[in-house]
Amino acid sequence: MGRIRLKQLRFYACHGVLPHEHQVPQEFWVDVDLLVPFKEAAEHDQLTETVDYAQVAEAVQGVMMGPPVRLLETLAYQILRRVRALDARILRVEVRVTKVAPPIGVPSHGVEVVVTDGD
Repeated sequence: MGRIRLKQLRFYACHGVLPHEHQVPQEFWVDVDLLVPFKEAAEHDQLTETVDYAQVAEAVQGVMMGPPVRLLETLAYQILRRVRALDARILRVEVRVTKVAPPIGVPSHGVEVVVTDGD
């Protein structure tokens, strides 16, 4: 068993609750953590025997650059569902969506939402 982690995929998109957040793109980071059986891929050195992380990145991009949503929770669950559907060998998915500069009225290093299969 092993993990594939895509870290800080960066997007500028228009998601949020406030009206201006649907007009001015903001920076988001997305992390995806997959639990995947690696034995066959490691033994045969074949991409076809593991999860193609380029396809995972493309799925994340499809959600992040898709229609605007209000909540980070919505983004995270949409990404989780889309990634989960890519490959039956994915045993577990965790998605972290970070809004880098959220309009919360105090300095921060961002706000993030984390969802995992079974949550």
